Amino acid sequence: MTDKELLEKLKKDKNSGLSVVIELYSGLLYKVAAAVILPLGSNEDVEECVSDSFLSFYRHIDSVDPEKASIKSYLAVIARRKAIDFCRRNKDKNSLSLEMLNENERAQESFVSDVERKKLLFEALKNLGEPDTTIVTRKYFFGETAAQIGEAVSLSEAAVQKRLERSREKLKLELGGVF
Repeated sequence: MTDKELLEKLKKDKNSGLSVVIELYSGLLYKVAAAVILPLGSNEDVEECVSDSFLSFYRHIDSVDPEKASIKSYLAVIARRKAIDFCRRNKDKNSLSLEMLNENERAQESFVSDVERKKLLFEALKNLGEPDTTIVTRKYFFGETAAQIGEAVSLSEAAVQKRLERSREKLKLELGGVF
């Protein structure tokens, strides 16, 4: 159906013509409104905006000129403007949501960097070799004393302390500024 035929149908019977317009263009208007609203609003807000757009089109059907633009273009512009108006009206609510969104992003970035740092640390620990990996793990992860570790790995307390000292230096060199 061409735009001229659709406009004629709208002029003859606005209700059935509007039903055709809604069927043809509701998906487009949803996408246009969602692009503006969804980062901070809800699906219900988008649906409300789409409904308002069709209502506005219905009220101003006489000013639609198919020579200037297609019905599709008119509807897309109306939906975009309605979505922007919605965001402006809900500016305070949206700014709060934006702050929460930014805080959530920072928390996710922090979590990812912590996971990456731990991964690097465990790789560096594995590179120490045995018994140094066991000694460092028991000392810094399980909180055991040098005497307890020495007993478990059959080394003297002084040897365990020396190995811890050397292991810390190796880890410092390998990890650089990561920690």
